[in-house]
Parts: sequence; C-alpha cells; structure tokens
Amino acid sequence: MTAIRFLLPIALIGLASCSEPVPQSTIELTGASPHMLLLVGDQDEQDEDFITVLNVDPASETRGQALGSTPIGHKASMVHHMEYNAPPKGEPIFMNGHHHELSMIVDFSDPTKPTITNTFQPPASLRYPHDYARTPSGTRLVGFLRSEGDSPNPAETISPGGHGGIAEYSIDGKLLRTASAAAPGYTKAIRPYAFAQLPEMDRITVTSAPMMEQSWADVIQIYRYSDFELLHTIDLEVGVDHQGNRMEGINGAGFGQHVLEDGSIFLNSYGCNFYHLTGIDSEKPKADLVFSVETDPASDPTKIRGACGIPLLIGQYWIQPIGKKEQVVVLDISDPKSPKEVFRLNTPEGFAPHWMGKDPAGNRLVLGAELGGEQGFYMLRFDDRTGGIEFDPDFADYRSDSLLNIFRSKSTGYISLEREAWPHGGTGPAWGHAAVFFDGR
Repeated sequence: MTAIRFLLPIALIGLASCSEPVPQSTIELTGASPHMLLLVGDQDEQDEDFITVLNVDPASETRGQALGSTPIGHKASMVHHMEYNAPPKGEPIFMNGHHHELSMIVDFSDPTKPTITNTFQPPASLRYPHDYARTPSGTRLVGFLRSEGDSPNPAETISPGGHGGIAEYSIDGKLLRTASAAAPGYTKAIRPYAFAQLPEMDRITVTSAPMMEQSWADVIQIYRYSDFELLHTIDLEVGVDHQGNRMEGINGAGFGQHVLEDGSIFLNSYGCNFYHLTGIDSEKPKADLVFSVETDPASDPTKIRGACGIPLLIGQYWIQPIGKKEQVVVLDISDPKSPKEVFRLNTPEGFAPHWMGKDPAGNRLVLGAELGGEQGFYMLRFDDRTGGIEFDPDFADYRSDSLLNIFRSKSTGYISLEREAWPHGGTGPAWGHAAVFFDGR
C-alpha cells in the first residue's frame, strides 16, 4: 500500500540512567539470526536511498548499529517491497523502488557491503512492480500493478491504469514469461499483489490491491503455473459488523495469503476481512468469508478501511498487523473456518503496523510500519504455545554509552532509523518499509 511518510524532527536522545531498570522478558528467546537487511529511503529526499544491514545479534553490545550500507543510485524512489524471506545461502534477493519502477537484485553475502548486481524495468506492457516470490526452482515471480493504457474504470484518471499482470524471472533477472491479470467483465482493474504457491497442484494464487491507484478489483486469482494460464477470478465477499450491517469497503483489496497444511489458503483483505480459499485445483474454487475485524469506515471510496497489512503464519497462529488500529492481532486458525482471536498487542501512538517478518533462527519477529511510524522498526518475541507477543527487551534504551544509545531505542524493542550517519556517509535520517532477517551467509 501507499507508503506515506511523516517527516519528523530528530529528537535528541538523552543518556539513560545507569540505575534505570532493564525490562524483563516473559517470552524466552529460542534463537536469533545476527543480521537484518533493510531497503530504506533518505528522509528529506536530498540524498540517495540505500540498502543497509543492521546488527541484530542479541549477544552483541553494538546491536542496532548498521554494519554496511549501499546507495541505490536514485533519490525519492519510494523504497518498498522485497522478498518476504531471505533466500537460501548464495542467492541474491529481489526488491524495488516503486516510484522509479525499479527492480533490484541484491547480493548481501557480505553484510558490510550489500551489492546491487542487476536492475531491470517492467516488461512491455506491464508497469509498476510490487511483490516478489521465490519459486522452488529459484526463479522469481513478480507482480505488476498496472499496464499501459487506460483503466477499465472510466472514473479512474491515473495513467497508465490498465489491468496489471504477473511475470517470472531467472535468478539473474532474465525475463522468462508474462501473463495479464485482465479478466472478462471486470470494470475495475485487477492489480496483482501477493503470491501463494501450490506446486503439487500446479497452481499459484494472486491477490489484488492498489498502491497509488484510485480503483481496484477486490478479487483473488488462480493461475496454472506450468503455462501461466489464468483459470479463475474470485470476488471477495463484503463483511458485516456485529449488528449485521454491511461494512462497505472491508473486503477492499485482497492482500496477504498463506498456504495451510491441507492445501487450502487463508488470506486477509486490506480492509480486515479474512477468507478461506478451498478447491483451488477444482473447477469451482471458493473463497469463504470466515472472520472480520471491525474498523472505522474509510474516508472516501478511493480509500480502504482497516489497513490490515502483511501477515505471518506460524503454526496455528495468524499474526496480523492492523495499521489504522495501531495493533497486531493474533488469530488461532487451527480451524480456518472458525478463527478465534487470542491476543492483541498495542503499538505506540503514531506507529501504524504493516510489514511483518520472522527470524528463521528463532521466535523473533520484525514489525515495520506504513502511513506513520516508518522512521524505525520494532523487534518482537512470539510465544508459539499461546500466541502471545511482546516487545523484545534486547532492544531497549537502557545503556549509558551515548555513542551506542543513539543507535538504540526510544521504547522497548525499537530500532530507530533517525540517525545522522550511515556506513556510506552522513546522509541523515532515513525511513523504511521492509526488512528480513538473515544469518552470516
């Protein structure tokens, strides 16, 4: 979704008192990767955006500091998505600068020197890359939000504004094939967003959501992977509130999705509906509305209520950031047709949760923001027995060394990007949208 930033003045960080208590954890750490890769933007847009690697080793006295950083060669690129998980060792990662329609392939094997090995622009006639997903063979699926031409919705004035599409690239960025997301009868453009893959069924599913666009189709699509043929386009049902009133807009924008053990898919809309997609390899797949989180109505028809962002699935638990509620909600989906809320974590005021990533080495999570709060990320711990979450006390501003403190936290778990200097130079405060954990590569 649109990454609107609020430029805030840099707060002076005072020295913590040595007698100040260190916060205690109620969730035991089960393991930790030492590094986190971020694509970040220069906050005042006077310098180039850049890729950076942070030290997030909980045993390190310099945790929270940047190990390396590399400018991307562009300013004001609107740094946005990368792959949701670090690829296997030896492989690069794909990421994008949205405003410039720039896809970058990044070698991060040396944490002190992340390197852009290749870049590419959209294939004709697709426009605006958004999501990247690694296939089992190592190729990458890429979703494009638009194509050349006018939107099928005459009221949408954005140009280009046509239906988006999907593409597949080799690991080094060679285009392999494309497919349009256009489906008969849709008067709003389908804007491919997030992928889910079912290789044993020869299927991929793709949600539809906007970034800068003014209209979109609220659907999920099913493609046959082997020939990239679009098989089904399924409308997402509108939800109702606790009084049975239609919550217009709550189904807005099919968003994050994960494959369950039985081969079905659970997904959320950006408007905070939750659906269970079954029969994916049949002639009549079905997306059942199974749960809704009530949120305030959107301000106008071009906006979406709720802001339910990028979820995680850990065991039976669906972990859902909700930007406009400034909360992270945990659902037990052991029965995906009857989810149950088990936990809510409130984030500090002004931090709108959006991006979530899991540490593959243990039970830590990283939480990023959109629409407010993108000047830093929160480190969290997750309890896979109860579904509980807490802010990680390994990242708390309780040390007296000012040189280290300025790279640390304004509240428990927080890693700030509001620093004056980075390994590549004194370019000042930054903001970020996406982050992934990784080991020493």
